[in-house]
Amino acid sequence: MHPVWQAIAGFILRGRIPILIVVGLLTAFMWLMRGTEVDQAFGKVIPETHEEFISYKNFKEEFGDDGNVLVVGIEADPFDKELFNSIYQLTDNLQTISGVQAVVSISHLFDIVRDDSLERFELERVVQQPVQSQVEMDSLAHRIRNLPFYQGIIWDTATQTTLVAITVEQKILDSKEKVRVYDEMMAFTQPFEDKWGLDLRYAGLPVLRVNIHKTIVNELILFLVLALLVMTASLWLFFRSFYTVLLPLVVVLVVIIWSMGILGLCGFKMSLITGVIPALITVIGIPNSVYLITKYHIEYRRSNNKIRALVRVIEKIGIVTVMTNATTAVGFGVLAFTDIRVLREFGVVASLSVVAAFFISLLLIPILFSFLPPPNKNQVRHLERKVLNRFIRVLDRLVHKKRAWIYVAAILSVILSITGMTYVLPVSKMVDDIPQGAVLVEDLKFVEDRFNGVMPFEIIIDGRKKRAFQRRRNLERLHELQERISEYPSISRTVSIADFAMFTRQAFFKGGAEDYLMPDKNELNFLKLYLRNTNFTANSFSKTLSDSTFQRARITGSIQDIGSIEMKYLIDSIRQDVNEVFKLEVVRTDTAEGTLAKLTSWWQQLNGKQAVIPSPDNKFDVTITGTTKLFIRGNDYLIQNLLQSLFIAFLVIAGIMGYLFRSFRMVLISLAPNFLPLLIVAGMMGFLGIALKPSTALVFSVAFGIAVDDSIHFLARYRLARSKGFSPSVAISNSFMDTGVSMIYTSVILFFGFVIFTASSFGGTQALGLLTSTTLLIAMFSNLLLLPALLLTFDNKVAPVKPSSEGDVPLEPRVLIET
Repeated sequence: MHPVWQAIAGFILRGRIPILIVVGLLTAFMWLMRGTEVDQAFGKVIPETHEEFISYKNFKEEFGDDGNVLVVGIEADPFDKELFNSIYQLTDNLQTISGVQAVVSISHLFDIVRDDSLERFELERVVQQPVQSQVEMDSLAHRIRNLPFYQGIIWDTATQTTLVAITVEQKILDSKEKVRVYDEMMAFTQPFEDKWGLDLRYAGLPVLRVNIHKTIVNELILFLVLALLVMTASLWLFFRSFYTVLLPLVVVLVVIIWSMGILGLCGFKMSLITGVIPALITVIGIPNSVYLITKYHIEYRRSNNKIRALVRVIEKIGIVTVMTNATTAVGFGVLAFTDIRVLREFGVVASLSVVAAFFISLLLIPILFSFLPPPNKNQVRHLERKVLNRFIRVLDRLVHKKRAWIYVAAILSVILSITGMTYVLPVSKMVDDIPQGAVLVEDLKFVEDRFNGVMPFEIIIDGRKKRAFQRRRNLERLHELQERISEYPSISRTVSIADFAMFTRQAFFKGGAEDYLMPDKNELNFLKLYLRNTNFTANSFSKTLSDSTFQRARITGSIQDIGSIEMKYLIDSIRQDVNEVFKLEVVRTDTAEGTLAKLTSWWQQLNGKQAVIPSPDNKFDVTITGTTKLFIRGNDYLIQNLLQSLFIAFLVIAGIMGYLFRSFRMVLISLAPNFLPLLIVAGMMGFLGIALKPSTALVFSVAFGIAVDDSIHFLARYRLARSKGFSPSVAISNSFMDTGVSMIYTSVILFFGFVIFTASSFGGTQALGLLTSTTLLIAMFSNLLLLPALLLTFDNKVAPVKPSSEGDVPLEPRVLIET
């Protein structure tokens, strides 16, 4: 064996007590430094230097936050006197919550009133106190119905549904205090709900953010417990020994503490992605122990000497575990080079945790077993299980006798997978990861059905000079654009300074809904005179609909959670409306027909290649922005980065394999069986209608880095046998018997380990678990069938040894070849 690994083995076993002390002290330090703070950021995926983020940041600085409104839907006749008074009391109660900035409801509306004595407008509460009589209620109902400004925003006449809009301070949403605000709000709304027997509906980004926060905390514990239970059951099923179950769990618990310590030392917070790392490391860390223990049992059965067996475990499997952990670390580590903070943090912590898992496993497993008695017959009996050995021999026979069928199956799988991949589309939604049928999703659909959306949607028009939107022509253009937008069923009624102008006209004439019209030129001059003398409060209409110079105007509304693809087409269509209204030029990129053309169009849009060319006479700059658009664009950006990371991982792992085997042909042979499962799963996604989104794109680089481990173990054993002069056939059979058990054990453990993530309440985490476990299961068969078949076909450099009586294929070798 290599003298370096012999020296390492001697160092570990001779210095076992000092090593245990050092590992214990470092583990205690990591426990003290562990990171447990939950990240409160939401949707901050696009880098701050990206033009989309810059546009959104400029919007927030000028007009304030757009994603801090939570709405409560009430489906009942709001003009019932008793119910109206209950809504009035509920609104007052909600306003008392610390962190609530404002509450607007049908009982707390403002009207604009003309004051002739001072020639100005005043804001006046429509309802000053609870309604005392039905006559008063009827009068108020008539007045409220004659305020078209609020129709479609606060109430919907057709469905008798009204909303209570609660604006939460942004600093509260960016802290864990949002959970406290939400719980206090529920303390007021639930008694209201019980009293009236109503099913209140809650929607808006604050609801989603609270849900995510609670899920991160709950699922961190859930996954860790499930992972430990699954690993314990798997180890017991395979080894049936107390020590071979307990010691790997001790090792993995140490690794978990180290991963939490790495999170804290790096200054990172627990996010929806990094929150799965402890459970993920549990799943990934156990195979190291399985390989080491299985090899220990094999070597002890050969030598019947405990120390010699442990030394040979380190000597023989040390370099292999270096490579397997290196490829896994690369699968995670490439994410550290993306421009996306959450992915970068996940990649750094996960890859460093994998490295820690390697060192801790390599140190603790031999050391801890050195203190225990040698394994008895019962403890190594798992190596002689008839069913498992029979299964391995069946695989061996298939490789030697049915190679053509293996190739046919692989080729058909590739063809079907490529066909399925053409159906995969990059669709992501704001609540895509929330299970369908969940209360949060049902509430969102309820509000969308009645108000056409609740997710923020913003358009900013820059007139390029001051007072541009005090001109009637430009107000008409705003109104015309809003009229066109109102024809889209997925967008709610929008509001702009044009609506404010109509509202003030109605107030000026002290009229009803029939006076809610665009003022003519003379009327606008009178309104300007009154407005100059008016001093509305900071939360008034006009100050959130234009800047102080009236150069930039805002059209604000809400949109349904229609998904990224429909959102792109919708935005493109709205840009065409903007072009026609404001005389801009837009080059469309959604006219492609056919699958290939659509994929090309999708790739162009994914990379932001939608050309917008202003005409020479253009006097306006139009920006479509808002939290929803930023989120959707961020998901596209995320997918793009993940696909690039997969490509980088492929190249880096290919380099590692090249270094290990010093042969380009062996690199291709080793990578092909692991690339095939990725193709198959991608094809399955297309046939099953699973969209390409951040959670599903993440699967490929993670699964690829893990799946290659089996190839390395098999090829390392195969290369060693070939270096001793054995033929490819004998070397493959020997590799099956020596590594097949460990490959099956670890693949099954990884499969069930990743399956636990399907217990998540988030679709993204469910997809990570389901698709990764499926990929790894397919990879196991690919590495046990396709890999040896390729070796038999293409590796013929060394002359074969003398054939056995059965023709060079030891179908039932009773003793492993000592290599």
